[in-house]
Amino acid sequence: MTTQLDCSLGFGLESAYGVPATPQQFPEFISESLAWNPEFVQGEGLRVGSRTPRTARRALGKEMSGGDIEIEATTKGLGVFLHAIFGDTTSAQVDAGPATQQVHTLTKTALPSYTIQKGVPLIGGGAIQPHTFHGAVVESSEFSAAQGEIVKLTTTWNAREIVTDTAYVPTVYPADMELFTFVHGSINIGGTVTPPTSTALAVGGTPAANITEFSLSVGNGIDEGGFTFGSAGKRGRRPEVGLVEATGSMVAEYDSNMLRDAFLNQEALQIVLTFEAGAEISTGVRSTLQIFLSSVKLDGQLPASNGGEPITQSVDFTSLDGLLAGVEPIYAVYRSTDTSF
Repeated sequence: MTTQLDCSLGFGLESAYGVPATPQQFPEFISESLAWNPEFVQGEGLRVGSRTPRTARRALGKEMSGGDIEIEATTKGLGVFLHAIFGDTTSAQVDAGPATQQVHTLTKTALPSYTIQKGVPLIGGGAIQPHTFHGAVVESSEFSAAQGEIVKLTTTWNAREIVTDTAYVPTVYPADMELFTFVHGSINIGGTVTPPTSTALAVGGTPAANITEFSLSVGNGIDEGGFTFGSAGKRGRRPEVGLVEATGSMVAEYDSNMLRDAFLNQEALQIVLTFEAGAEISTGVRSTLQIFLSSVKLDGQLPASNGGEPITQSVDFTSLDGLLAGVEPIYAVYRSTDTSF
């Protein structure tokens, strides 16, 4: 017997675009909108005695699938999403213990593709029905963290096709999984930062004690082509990556002029956002999620009165490539006991 709570998602990394893979990772999720998104064409030929478009003249012109997945950032199983977003990933043991560090940076070649299977139970306790998406690639993503909240990640996927004849793969969830929350967070803005290495976190910068909210959106700029003769209306090749658009925002209490002056002077800032959670997984090492932006310019705003309430600034920013030798524009670092992503 099932209930409507028994929805699931499973992910398998494909060996090549659109080649089905068996799901191996099963994240808990808040919501999903994965769907079939076809484009139909309707014949317009005139016919004596008919004033309406005809059933026989409606046909499938183009086939796409995809949608959004929203999850909470956890101390296990997050690597599959980070690898899907960024594309370039290294993984190394931090020390002799079980702690493994993944470093994710923006790919300069192609994004990985996944098979995603979502299971949806029938009303009345019926069996879980599999809906399997092949060739799923991340179009865009958004990290968000706010005071008193759990860190969340939303990914938008573009998939080649959906099939319903693949057998359902039962879920296997990681044990002892914890959440990253606002309580575990710290942020450094400005100053000098040493980028992360394969086993070390980014360090340095100036601690900022006035930030209450932070979000970062990363768009991969994938193209809309690849629908060619012989591909049966589906995308015939892996989406090509384009110019990355990385933007975000911060809400800061107005207790200094640092952000104001950086905006007015268009100063390039470095930002390090770090979350550490749980007990040590090896000596001196905790589960960690870290985002490092190596060159950020602020898009606004100046402080304004707030009706007698404490004054805050909603500061938008754009993450850019500072062309610093050996330094990537964006890093996502993930420490956990996961040995794969």
